[in-house]
Amino acid sequence: MTIDPCEHEWVKQRTRERVHADLVRLSGAKLDLAPLTEEAGRLIEQAIPFEGGCWHTMDPATLIETSVRTVNLPPHEERITEYEYLHRDYNKFVQLARSPRHSGVLSEATAGDLHRSARYREFIQPAGLLGELRTSFVVDGTCWGSSAFFRAAPTDFTTEERDFAHDLAATLGRSFRTALIHAASTPTAALFGPGLILLDDGCHVESFTEPARSWLAELGFTGEPNQESLPHALLAVAQRARAAAADAVARVPGASGHWIVLHASAASGTQSGRVAVILQSATPASIAPLIAAAYGLTKRERELTELILQGHVTGDIAARLLLSPHTVQEHLKSIFTKTGVRSRRELVGTVFMRHYQPRLQSTGTEPARII
Repeated sequence: MTIDPCEHEWVKQRTRERVHADLVRLSGAKLDLAPLTEEAGRLIEQAIPFEGGCWHTMDPATLIETSVRTVNLPPHEERITEYEYLHRDYNKFVQLARSPRHSGVLSEATAGDLHRSARYREFIQPAGLLGELRTSFVVDGTCWGSSAFFRAAPTDFTTEERDFAHDLAATLGRSFRTALIHAASTPTAALFGPGLILLDDGCHVESFTEPARSWLAELGFTGEPNQESLPHALLAVAQRARAAAADAVARVPGASGHWIVLHASAASGTQSGRVAVILQSATPASIAPLIAAAYGLTKRERELTELILQGHVTGDIAARLLLSPHTVQEHLKSIFTKTGVRSRRELVGTVFMRHYQPRLQSTGTEPARII
């Protein structure tokens, strides 16, 4: 029986429309990351079949990967983060996040010569795979996650599938944004002091402090730091610091709900390539921009929110930002709508207390007084 090409294309288009609609509904379900990626992968596979894949969360400010989940692939290892951050290649997630089109097919980027890609030579081809489709999940100008899907030879991804992946980027960005904020909205555990991990040039642990073990547990690590592969977020921030020859920072929601800051710096000494990573509780100042971005606030609305959290009244805010009091009130209405509150006090209770107050109580610091 001969299949009509036009009818076949119509079926594929209807499938994409249905999958897109289902993913939009999924973005409003406020799922945790594990069930979110499982259900999103099941839906996407109906329109873009794949043999294996991986999902990443990302720090939206630094575009450093903060977690990874794999599907039908070997576990991530140190060398994968090394190649993502230290080696030049095609369709890096950071590149896609900053490009007008947020998805890319590796064979297209390499002009059909896949061996030009170090990632293909070292990881994709040895795994018996051919096609790679990458997408960065950008919504409101901010990237919250990414995915990479793979196909076995001889089938590759098409430009139509690439464009459909781009169409899904904003929807998946909203889903990942919600999942990350939901994961860190109800802290439960007591905090502990900063921890330090010293890594050699191969990202293997040379030494670590005892508090670092507790922070690693917050990142889901249960083994011995000097014997097993470290959490993806720690490896990623270390490799970014090594690649940039500068400090690198990533903010990650921990298992208990606390935000964790990972700060990596090149370590001095006789051996080159060593990196020191400090793990500690995030301060309100370091998390405020991330929370504001999660609610989709504009740059001006973020400035207003930070001033409100500091206790400033309308007149003060207007003078500081060179706005009229009426304009300040209009911005406040927009902020209230986006965050789902009706007053400044409720805004502080939703945006501030929920995410910051448990940390302030643990350090003895008092929040700003709201007038």
